[in-house]
Amino acid sequence: MEIYVIRHGLSEANLKGVIQGHADSSLSETGRQQANLLGQYLARENVQPVRIFASPLRRARETASIIASNLSGSTEVEPVEGLKEIDVGTLSGLSLEESLKQYPNGWSGDVNKWLDFSIAGGEKFEEFFERVSGAVSEIMAGWNDLPADETYFFVTHAGSMRPILKTLLATESDMMFFSFGNCCHAKVTFREFADSIRRVMSELVTIEKVAGLMQCEPPVVDFEDSVGKKIG
Repeated sequence: MEIYVIRHGLSEANLKGVIQGHADSSLSETGRQQANLLGQYLARENVQPVRIFASPLRRARETASIIASNLSGSTEVEPVEGLKEIDVGTLSGLSLEESLKQYPNGWSGDVNKWLDFSIAGGEKFEEFFERVSGAVSEIMAGWNDLPADETYFFVTHAGSMRPILKTLLATESDMMFFSFGNCCHAKVTFREFADSIRRVMSELVTIEKVAGLMQCEPPVVDFEDSVGKKIG
């Protein structure tokens, strides 16, 4: 079994450099190009998911739909409420600088240390992980044959990729050392090994690397999104 965990393409909110959370931003034109390129790559690699699960937020659903439109099958996108990004409360729509001014004593400017958004009416880190992990575990409960020759997609957000990968890999790590660029993907494979199931994660593949494999120029992104790669 192979599971592709995919971050959405560049959103309009990403372009503005603001914190999204549950805000329902659409994809930018560059984001649509990224999703289309990733879909073309997966089609070339003959990847065909039996099910596509996506966060119901527009940027993730749009990404999933564009990817699916490039594939040979007719797999529908299934929205899963639990796959949403972390709820950042009143920080939604604010820039990093604005959020630190509003809550100067709430947390460090290092997004790796943003573990509690309840101060802004959002979710605590533990609540967020439990929500996403619970949604993934519920889906996995229907996988009776983990080494089966099947493929699944999870199309979601930078923050949500951490508990998804943590749950799929059954690891203790919170995966906070990862940054997830727009339309990057990781593949988790379940393999039979010595009468047990081994869970293996491939490298994190950026959309720029996909463009290189497809021998084309990547969609142009001319700014550094320091917030979105962590929570966006």
